[in-house]
Amino acid sequence: MRGADAIVVGGGVIGASVAWSLARAGASVVLFERDELGAHASGAAAGMLAPLSESHGEGPIFRLGLESQARLLAELGELRELSGVDPELVRSGVLRAAAPDEAELFRASAVRLAAHGCEWLDAPELAKTEPALARGFAGALWSPREAHVDARRLALAYAGAAARRGAEIVRASEVVGLVREGARVAGVRTALGEHRAHDVVLCTGAWAQRAGEWLGAHVPVAPVKGQMLALDSPALRGAPILWSRDAYLVPRRDGELRVGATVERAGFDARPTAAGIAALLAGACALAPALREAALLRVWAGLRPGTPDELPLVGRVPGAPGAWLAAGHYRNGVLLASLTGAAIASELLRGARLAGLEAFDPARFALQNPAARRTAEGG
Repeated sequence: MRGADAIVVGGGVIGASVAWSLARAGASVVLFERDELGAHASGAAAGMLAPLSESHGEGPIFRLGLESQARLLAELGELRELSGVDPELVRSGVLRAAAPDEAELFRASAVRLAAHGCEWLDAPELAKTEPALARGFAGALWSPREAHVDARRLALAYAGAAARRGAEIVRASEVVGLVREGARVAGVRTALGEHRAHDVVLCTGAWAQRAGEWLGAHVPVAPVKGQMLALDSPALRGAPILWSRDAYLVPRRDGELRVGATVERAGFDARPTAAGIAALLAGACALAPALREAALLRVWAGLRPGTPDELPLVGRVPGAPGAWLAAGHYRNGVLLASLTGAAIASELLRGARLAGLEAFDPARFALQNPAARRTAEGG
């Protein structure tokens, strides 16, 4: 286990994708996960691959999300074959239902996104397309190329494929610090001792600030709670993802309907609350009234890793040779997982940064010693 090319810390969908991309390129890799693979944000996610619906305008999430989605679709067959795990891709499309005051914006979006297959459906067309939707919507933006997967199964597929390519996956092993050789990061410390590597990739999600403490740096990632619930709703089996301003509905292959998601700054409290679940139920029933009769299967919450600009940190840690970040993906971890893995592997192994990744560069923030930062701010 000593002397690997790279150690990956964190076994969510981001860490597993990084391990897969590195191992696929021929690197010797060890991945450490403190719990089980995909146990945190990945296990709580709805799994949407919706770069058009998630983005506002043609910013980084739009451009890089489309690229990452294409990469994932291209590699899914290999992942299934190597891992034996099916991430359960459903090419469902997304219907974004527009309230009357959103109609003009959504019509404009349909024109802007026409090259990607999007179109505006007026109210009569919407009623024919998806009868389960409530009346009263002005229409909807239809985005047929978007999809969803089972996020935890995708993490397991990445990890399983990485293992088949020679990566070592170490579960239930918490990394508690870094091994340093001067300024250089040369490995990690766990309860079982030190493990050395030429590079260490920190994929610790909402806990990335702790990795910052190991580095003596301020890593601007904070937890953002998202509550979700699942309903049993055969009436929506096979429907597209349905989305309003108050909730989204993701019909899974097995008939489970996932309803999400709140956005809450609640620290590391990942408990579902009565108010959060009530708001989701109200939003779901307002979107599809038949859900009032649906059985409530379960509720849960996860902690998304948010950054100040809601864009991830992907690349070298400034001032700490050998250390890399792949964290802060907020609502788009599943969507951006494939591109993140490819980006880390390309730069770490070949010194080649993928085109267009400047918006994700950790150097855009002052990742410096917290005490030095306080001094500079007059603290």
